Amino acid sequence: MHATSPPEPGAIPVITYFNVRGRAEAIRLILEEVGVAYRERRVAVEEWPALKPTLPFGQLPCYEDGPLRIVQSHAIYRYLARRYDLYGLDEADRVRCDIVEETFVDAQNDLGGFLWKPDFSALRADYEKNHLPQLLTRIQNLLAVNRNGSGFWCGERISFVDFLAWHFLDYVRAFSLATLQQFNTLYAFKQRIETRPRIAAYLSSPRRPATLTVAIAPFGGTPETS
Repeated sequence: MHATSPPEPGAIPVITYFNVRGRAEAIRLILEEVGVAYRERRVAVEEWPALKPTLPFGQLPCYEDGPLRIVQSHAIYRYLARRYDLYGLDEADRVRCDIVEETFVDAQNDLGGFLWKPDFSALRADYEKNHLPQLLTRIQNLLAVNRNGSGFWCGERISFVDFLAWHFLDYVRAFSLATLQQFNTLYAFKQRIETRPRIAAYLSSPRRPATLTVAIAPFGGTPETS
């Protein structure tokens, strides 16, 4: 659901999402990194029932760049990657980006789905001890394929999947920092991204939403669990 004409020069893009980090956080991180000004429409809970039917799939985020209106979060990420040259240098890089992107689709669904389980508290210790380390091992092995994991996820320069990776690892940090710290390559990558000047400025600013997700979530809906 989008217009075919390109964005108007000087148009300020708009992110429509809830007042949480969630699926919009990677959008914010990309725009912060490339230094593009943007506006946000943060949807309150009481607004959602009226807004939901106006969206093609009844979901957010929605991204507007001039006449271009994009839904589906990963369509937005890839649009930004193309627009701001964050999709590698050649087809081999783009294939690598696609593989990494799909890896974090699965990883985010795994961890995010667990954090929403009604019996989250009862299952937490087992997930943290047994499942999460296996998941992080597979992810760290994939990072190590590129330059032994010493730089970015794709090639020699930053790409959009670095922000997807960082965002997932920040969920892990909130859930189990001690587990994340056992994976030195992943943890070092996370630190490299969050100390980049524009990213660091955003992360420490009041513009960043205070929580990972909404207040009704079993985990991540309060500043203390975010």
